[in-house]
Amino acid sequence: SITKFRLGELTMAEQYSMQAENLMKSAVEEYSEVIKDVKATDANLTIIRNIRVNIQGKPRRLVDVADLKKTDDVHKLQLLVFNTDHIELLTEQLDENGFAYEIDGQFINITVPDPSYKQLMEVVDDLNRKKNSAMGRLTKAKSEATTRARTAVENEFIAQGVASAASRKCEEYYENYGSQISDLTMEKIESILGKEYFEKYKTEELDLNI
Repeated sequence: SITKFRLGELTMAEQYSMQAENLMKSAVEEYSEVIKDVKATDANLTIIRNIRVNIQGKPRRLVDVADLKKTDDVHKLQLLVFNTDHIELLTEQLDENGFAYEIDGQFINITVPDPSYKQLMEVVDDLNRKKNSAMGRLTKAKSEATTRARTAVENEFIAQGVASAASRKCEEYYENYGSQISDLTMEKIESILGKEYFEKYKTEELDLNI
């Protein structure tokens, strides 16, 4: 019967769309993990990461002399200095950049101010680059599956109806997983910017007068 034929087409279509769904699902899961590390403190991290110190007449990057870590407190960053002889060189640079700090053995505990909207938007830009990369993976998964189905039609392995059903299914998955990525991104942007700046972001960047 026609109904049985349609069910058969859908089952065959799923063979093409299933891999696309698995790839998309994995892209969302990985994106969710990656963005956990993106925080408002990244704004001040960039300034501190760019610090350079002169050791025996040679300029050294921060990563060569210390390990910079985020903490659970958005106003605290911690430097683990590999050689305590270099602590003074680093504190001179922190003084120049206007950061308050406390020295505790090999550690320099830095107190950072609230980042400006402009600084936070740099963190949001970085997040959006990660989002675009994740969306790119969804597009690739969708196009690979539909291309495979189209090739199978050309080689007469499947009927056009199966390929069309596979294409529709992939489009559904793309919409579903794409909206999950967008939702995760907006939640993250709100946590980075805070309530007040998030309102500003919605009106200025997204033209959302909510």
